[in-house]
Formats: sequence, structure tokens, C-alpha cells
Amino acid sequence: MDQSRRFSAFVASGRDPRPTIREALEFARDYLTQSCLDERAYVKAAIIVEELISNCLRHGGGAQDLSVSLVLEDIGDAIVLEVEDDGPAFDPTTGAGFSDDFAGPDPETGGGIGLAIVRAWGEDIAYTHNGQRNILRLTIR
Repeated sequence: MDQSRRFSAFVASGRDPRPTIREALEFARDYLTQSCLDERAYVKAAIIVEELISNCLRHGGGAQDLSVSLVLEDIGDAIVLEVEDDGPAFDPTTGAGFSDDFAGPDPETGGGIGLAIVRAWGEDIAYTHNGQRNILRLTIR
């Protein structure tokens, strides 16, 4: 199996991000089926990929074009996942839904649990903002 693989996409402002979210998830599932992860960790990794890519494309672009990349790297007993985008700076490690006092999903929309899921299942979560790029890196076992 390849040690690492990269998925990249560009979504123009006003375009439906769902096809790109599906493509990223298909890319991740293809890679993860050949990875070191057991079935439970595979499912967690796929959900994390979907949450992070969806958040980038649905909430990060606003009225601007957005590019996003996903790198998956097999490091033996775990997968390192890195998501990079050129949306506005947003540190998900300190954003709403990521703190210890998370009160649960929005009762009206059901949303708001994605970052809580990422925190619960991800390890060694690190965010940096480099130039005009958000970079989130985490490990999944």
C-alpha cells in the first residue's frame, strides 16, 4: 500500500459542495480499506474525513472560492489525517463544539456535533494557520 495519498479539490463560490464531499469520502474509503486500521477505526476515520471536509466546504468558503486537500498517511498502527484549506482562519481546536463544555447538538438542526466527534476519536490534534492556509492534523487508531 502507498505510504500516503493526497486528494485535492476546488469548489467555486456558490457551487454545491456535496459532490466534492462524496469524492473525498470515496477517496478516503478506498485508501482506508487497505490501511492498518481495524473495522471500527476504519468507520471512525471515514466519519472524521466526512465531517472535516464537509465543514471546510460548507462553512469555510462563504462567498469565496475554496480549495481543500486531504492527505492520509499510514504510519503502521495508525492513520495520520491532514486537511488543508484556504478559507478564513478557523481553529477547530478552540471553536464552538470543541470545548469541554459542549452542550450537545443544535436542537433545531441536529448540527454541531462534528467537531465533538473529531475530538473524541482523533488523537494528537494540531491546528496551524500558515499564510492563507488552515491545516488540521490528527491521528486515528
